[in-house]
Amino acid sequence: MYRCQLCNVVQPPRTRRVNVTIESRPTEYPSRPKANRLRVGRKWKQFDDPGGAGFEIAKEAAACPTCAKAHEEKRLADEAAGIYNDLPASEESATL
Repeated sequence: MYRCQLCNVVQPPRTRRVNVTIESRPTEYPSRPKANRLRVGRKWKQFDDPGGAGFEIAKEAAACPTCAKAHEEKRLADEAAGIYNDLPASEESATL
Protein backbone atom coordinates (compact mmCIF):
# COMPACT_ATOMS: atom_id res chain seq x y z
CA MET A 1 0.00 0.00 0.00
CA TYR A 2 1.17 3.50 -0.80
CA ARG A 3 -0.26 6.93 -1.43
CA CYS A 4 -0.15 8.19 -5.01
CA GLN A 5 1.61 11.56 -4.93
CA LEU A 6 -0.32 12.80 -7.98
CA CYS A 7 -3.94 11.97 -7.01
CA ASN A 8 -3.33 11.63 -3.23
CA VAL A 9 -5.29 8.35 -2.99
CA VAL A 10 -4.15 5.33 -0.97
CA GLN A 11 -3.69 2.43 -3.37
CA PRO A 12 -4.74 -1.14 -2.49
CA PRO A 13 -2.13 -3.81 -1.75
CA ARG A 14 -0.19 -5.31 -4.66
CA THR A 15 -0.76 -2.26 -6.86
CA ARG A 16 2.35 -1.51 -8.85
CA ARG A 17 4.08 1.77 -8.01
CA VAL A 18 5.48 3.82 -10.91
CA ASN A 19 8.17 6.47 -10.47
CA VAL A 20 7.24 9.51 -12.57
CA THR A 21 9.68 12.29 -13.42
CA ILE A 22 8.06 15.59 -12.55
CA GLU A 23 10.98 17.88 -13.33
CA SER A 24 14.39 17.44 -14.96
CA ARG A 25 17.27 19.82 -15.49
CA PRO A 26 20.15 20.01 -17.97
CA THR A 27 23.58 19.38 -16.52
CA GLU A 28 27.20 19.10 -17.60
CA TYR A 29 29.71 16.67 -16.14
CA PRO A 30 33.42 17.58 -16.31
CA SER A 31 36.03 15.15 -17.58
CA ARG A 32 37.90 13.19 -14.93
CA PRO A 33 41.40 11.95 -15.65
CA LYS A 34 42.23 8.41 -14.47
CA ALA A 35 38.74 7.84 -13.06
CA ASN A 36 38.24 4.22 -14.14
CA ARG A 37 40.46 1.21 -13.42
CA LEU A 38 40.18 -1.85 -15.64
CA ARG A 39 42.21 -5.01 -15.63
CA VAL A 40 43.96 -5.69 -18.94
CA GLY A 41 45.69 -9.05 -18.73
CA ARG A 42 47.53 -9.03 -15.41
CA LYS A 43 47.91 -5.28 -15.16
CA TRP A 44 45.49 -2.63 -13.98
CA LYS A 45 45.13 0.28 -16.40
CA GLN A 46 43.56 3.63 -15.66
CA PHE A 47 41.29 5.28 -18.20
CA ASP A 48 39.87 8.78 -18.43
CA ASP A 49 36.17 9.57 -18.04
CA PRO A 50 35.27 12.00 -20.85
CA GLY A 51 32.38 13.64 -18.98
CA GLY A 52 29.54 15.05 -21.05
CA ALA A 53 26.16 16.73 -20.95
CA GLY A 54 22.68 15.43 -20.35
CA PHE A 55 19.66 15.61 -18.09
CA GLU A 56 19.18 14.59 -14.46
CA ILE A 57 15.99 14.13 -12.47
CA ALA A 58 15.17 17.11 -10.25
CA LYS A 59 11.80 15.91 -8.89
CA GLU A 60 10.26 12.46 -8.91
CA ALA A 61 6.90 11.22 -7.62
CA ALA A 62 5.43 7.81 -6.74
CA ALA A 63 2.28 7.37 -8.81
CA CYS A 64 -0.39 4.76 -9.44
CA PRO A 65 -0.46 3.23 -12.96
CA THR A 66 -3.52 5.30 -13.96
CA CYS A 67 -1.95 8.62 -12.98
CA ALA A 68 1.41 7.61 -14.47
CA LYS A 69 -0.21 6.88 -17.84
CA ALA A 70 -2.12 10.18 -17.78
CA HIS A 71 1.05 12.07 -16.82
CA GLU A 72 3.04 10.43 -19.63
CA GLU A 73 0.35 11.27 -22.21
CA LYS A 74 0.30 14.89 -21.01
CA ARG A 75 4.10 15.09 -21.16
CA LEU A 76 4.18 13.69 -24.70
CA ALA A 77 1.48 16.14 -25.83
CA ASP A 78 3.41 19.05 -24.30
CA GLU A 79 6.64 17.83 -25.88
CA ALA A 80 4.99 17.59 -29.31
CA ALA A 81 3.67 21.13 -28.90
CA GLY A 82 7.23 22.35 -28.27
CA ILE A 83 6.77 23.43 -24.66
CA TYR A 84 9.93 21.66 -23.46
CA ASN A 85 13.40 22.68 -24.62
CA ASP A 86 15.32 19.40 -24.47
CA LEU A 87 18.76 20.67 -25.47
CA PRO A 88 21.56 20.01 -22.98
CA ALA A 89 23.37 23.09 -21.68
CA SER A 90 26.41 22.64 -23.95
CA GLU A 91 24.28 22.31 -27.13
CA GLU A 92 22.08 25.18 -26.03
CA SER A 93 25.03 27.59 -25.70
CA ALA A 94 26.44 26.41 -29.05
CA THR A 95 23.20 27.26 -30.89
CA LEU A 96 23.02 30.79 -29.44
